[in-house]
Amino acid sequence: MSGRQLEREYEGTTGTLRAARSDVVSWLNGHQVDHDLQERAALVLSELASNAVQASPGNAFSLRMSFADDGSVVMAVTSRTDRDGPPPRDDWGPATILATRGRGLLIVGKLSDHVDVDQPAAGTIVVTATFRPAAQG
Repeated sequence: MSGRQLEREYEGTTGTLRAARSDVVSWLNGHQVDHDLQERAALVLSELASNAVQASPGNAFSLRMSFADDGSVVMAVTSRTDRDGPPPRDDWGPATILATRGRGLLIVGKLSDHVDVDQPAAGTIVVTATFRPAAQG
């Protein structure tokens, strides 16, 4: 897990969420990434993995993390979907203020420095979140 890239696949059950979060934090900690970024990345992974499991129970989801040339951390979560395309950014929130669901991508957008949602093939969705490290000073 200490390489420049982390790649894992997890069963599509809520029982794998803790292991996925642990893998993210351990990998980032191994690269001496600051604690704030570790916490944000763990929360983003939790949201994206939960979304993957809820959208397609029983289907595996995958995680890929790496460093960009500028030192940013890039996290990509790939999962199954039955949607015809990724949700438009305007729909990244609950349908109503009292809705019990629908905040996942909104939270991901707030905790990440940049988010892309792509559907590279029918039935597959990839959410990529980029985190810039805190300025050293």
